[in-house]
Amino acid sequence: MAKKRKKQEELKAEKDYKPPKFDKEEYMRTEVNVAKGTVYAAIMAIPMAAVAIFTLPVGGAGGGLLIGLAGISLMWFLLPLLKVNINEFKVTHWLGAISTYFFLFLAIWVMLCNPPFNDFASPAITNLEVSWDGGEWEPINVTDAGGKVFYMSVNATNMSIRAIVTDNSDLDASSVMIDYGAGPIQMTGATDDYFTLEVPNPVELMSLTITASDIKGNDPVSYTFSIAAQSS
Repeated sequence: MAKKRKKQEELKAEKDYKPPKFDKEEYMRTEVNVAKGTVYAAIMAIPMAAVAIFTLPVGGAGGGLLIGLAGISLMWFLLPLLKVNINEFKVTHWLGAISTYFFLFLAIWVMLCNPPFNDFASPAITNLEVSWDGGEWEPINVTDAGGKVFYMSVNATNMSIRAIVTDNSDLDASSVMIDYGAGPIQMTGATDDYFTLEVPNPVELMSLTITASDIKGNDPVSYTFSIAAQSS
């Protein structure tokens, strides 16, 4: 009997239940408020990325990234000043605004770090090759034993060294030098980004250093290796 009465009470409660009235006006107001906050967050990514660019020479990439993360904290203070009611923001709303800001910040920041806007990268020295007595170019495949060493394959009287030296946009061609003990000597630029130097009378053991820099004042780059006579 008690079970029957309880079931009747549950059925009566279900019939008496009325879902809360949907407040369309309040819903629209909340959605517009969240949309405004997301748009302002996206706009804020632009000046924050510009500020991050100016900190790169001092703080490096880590400093720029910290600027981007600081922008997330600034949103809490700036959005109310822009008449965005952050009290209506749920966790999902905050996640949407923050992700919109941060990914747009990263995209703009990376774009501004690279040409044609900026060049923060040092030159690169690659594809080292050697030619003995005017013969074909051979790649210098250095070994790790005892340092970077390439072994002579012949008893040559003349050696030519070349390497590809590149930069994002502003390589200083006059800075591409090679030093094999006689002081830095400028290498000659050629096609396909190769820089070449002829070394007369190579000895059985030579230490060579190629250096290069760009006109933007980024850190110079150098590559040191040795050429030794083939052991019998």
